[in-house]
Amino acid sequence: MILLKKHTETLYVWRNIQLNRSRLLIFVTLILLGFLLFIMDIVPYASVGLILIPIAYGLGIYTYRKHLIWGSGSEGEKIVINELKKLDDTYCLISGVVIPPNRGDVDHIVLGRNGIFVVETKNYSGEVSCNGDVWGRRKIGRRGKPYPLEIGNPSNQVKRNAKVLKDFILRHQREIFKKTPHIWVEGILVFTNPAVVLKIKNPTVSIVSPNKLVEFIKNNTEGTGLSEREVKNLGNVIMKHAEYL
Repeated sequence: MILLKKHTETLYVWRNIQLNRSRLLIFVTLILLGFLLFIMDIVPYASVGLILIPIAYGLGIYTYRKHLIWGSGSEGEKIVINELKKLDDTYCLISGVVIPPNRGDVDHIVLGRNGIFVVETKNYSGEVSCNGDVWGRRKIGRRGKPYPLEIGNPSNQVKRNAKVLKDFILRHQREIFKKTPHIWVEGILVFTNPAVVLKIKNPTVSIVSPNKLVEFIKNNTEGTGLSEREVKNLGNVIMKHAEYL
């Protein structure tokens, strides 16, 4: 596997980690300021401090939880990259790029002679259900009662990113191909958290476990047949035009 971009976190994950880290620092500072005003015991500063402490504390706890969630997402991406590194050097990997005109980033793009792949990583825990393009997620609370969690629509996300990449390739086809082949971009969802329970029906994209990802890519027979030169050209064009960390 040839890494065309050294991995840190993907752009979207990195931005959210940094944002929540900055917010957490602000709320900790406000808590300390609130304690300082309170112990001054001077009206009205003591009252301001008394109000500021619980507000900053509540917002700080919320921000810390968000920070943990985004950090978990980063760990999931590292798991996938470690698996993809098992592919041989006929494949190229680009992680954390924004393909114009898309605003969100693509977790991983794998380029090989047997196909072009967009891989989206989800590090969710709990029960994740899917029926077609309808998704749900829930966990069991301390008292044994299930409660829902936000999950969005992972299959639509990966299909959208696959289409954006396909359109991008077609716009730059003269830089890549001598004769443009039929372009197909395979979208793959990978759930990396060992604590996840998947209940999948009628999926509209490929859903693969981390330890089956390399085998799935290598055995792909429906993808675009590319020459070694075209794989290299495609990687260079993505790196030239895409946004990345």
